[in-house]
Amino acid sequence: MIIQIYGLTTPDDARIVVEAGADNAGVVLDEGYDAWDSVDATTARAIVAELRDINVVALSLSVESDEIRRTVEVVEPQIAHVVRLTDRWEADAVATLREQLLPVQLMLTIGVRDERAIEVARRFAPVCDYLLLDTPHPTTGVVGATGVTHDWSVSARIVDAVTTPVVLAGGLGPQNVAEAIAQTRPAGVDSETRTSRDDDRRRKDRAKVRRFVELSRAQSF
Repeated sequence: MIIQIYGLTTPDDARIVVEAGADNAGVVLDEGYDAWDSVDATTARAIVAELRDINVVALSLSVESDEIRRTVEVVEPQIAHVVRLTDRWEADAVATLREQLLPVQLMLTIGVRDERAIEVARRFAPVCDYLLLDTPHPTTGVVGATGVTHDWSVSARIVDAVTTPVVLAGGLGPQNVAEAIAQTRPAGVDSETRTSRDDDRRRKDRAKVRRFVELSRAQSF
């Protein structure tokens, strides 16, 4: 089970994630988009310096290949996570980007709005290393960091439909991750908002992160 914790904004929070035993840690570089969890380049590098023996995931909200590559150059991750390409690009263009980013792996977000996400996942699965299934905001439609779950039955069908590893995201935390894994049987799970502190969503809650990792790790199928 791949356990991914997103939205690290300080080196202290990076240490929390490492100590908890997560596999992946997500960093959102400020690319000029509206993102409450983004950090500048100096902070991103300080966070990455603490993420020893853990995969760094660099998120990009851009749909411009040059900007995506710049984010990868700044963060120097093991995995590049692009959020908006499946709504804008064709699969062959994504395949070209994947080749350009090597040896960095590519993670693609699929917004699970309805059953149409299954076909989108089938189309893009062959041109990436991971699919991440996330929730569109119920009002704005923006995908990711909503704290809201989606229809896990659709996610389960995506897991069955592709051979690419699927990471389930969208409103996952200690209170529901075991049920989510049981229902969808993904290769991995991701948490951001529900492992954040109640008083500051940009900071990680040590107890929540530890419990999320423990509960995720305990699931087997």
